[in-house]
Amino acid sequence: MKKTLLALALALGGAAHAHFVWLEPATGGEAKAYFGEWADDLRETEAGHLKLVSAPAAVAADGTRTPATRANDHFAVQAGASGDARLLGAYVNDKGVASLYQARTGRTETVARLPLELVPAAAGSNTFTLQLNGKPLPEAKVVVFGPPKWEKSLRTDKSGQVTLPTPWPGQYVVEVNHTDKDAGGEWDGKRYTQTRHVATLSFIVK
Repeated sequence: MKKTLLALALALGGAAHAHFVWLEPATGGEAKAYFGEWADDLRETEAGHLKLVSAPAAVAADGTRTPATRANDHFAVQAGASGDARLLGAYVNDKGVASLYQARTGRTETVARLPLELVPAAAGSNTFTLQLNGKPLPEAKVVVFGPPKWEKSLRTDKSGQVTLPTPWPGQYVVEVNHTDKDAGGEWDGKRYTQTRHVATLSFIVK
């Protein structure tokens, strides 16, 4: 019982290493989204906490959403023509707080499609502007995970910009958390009064 409660707290709490959704770079036009902890190789399944992420959907260039395909340990979405892909899903708890999981893979497109997103200054750039609802978010914590399970915390500057270190080839996953206590709404038929944004960006360095 204690292990179950601990796992749930990790999945839904606001700790630095709480669960998030990330997208593996697209292969064959399809990207796979996982829920768990990338650095620990932890991927939740439908028998566990993956089922808590409701109504996952791919977000297209025009903002339209297409339901993602649910599998045992991931959600599948189609990447756009640029190779970038985005997914949006959420969990609304019984206290009216929505954890809004937002994931992007690729750094080709220089526009935001998600509420909270790291937008590259140019295609393939390591410099990004963190945007919240289309506006720069200054002095926000950004955590970079990379090979070989390396981790570094940074902060955006006063203009919302941050330059990410990528010292090794391989996959990088970047996580950002931001809580808006005044942002309410409805997700999958459930009302909420606060939004906890949990956003990730993943890309490959060759």
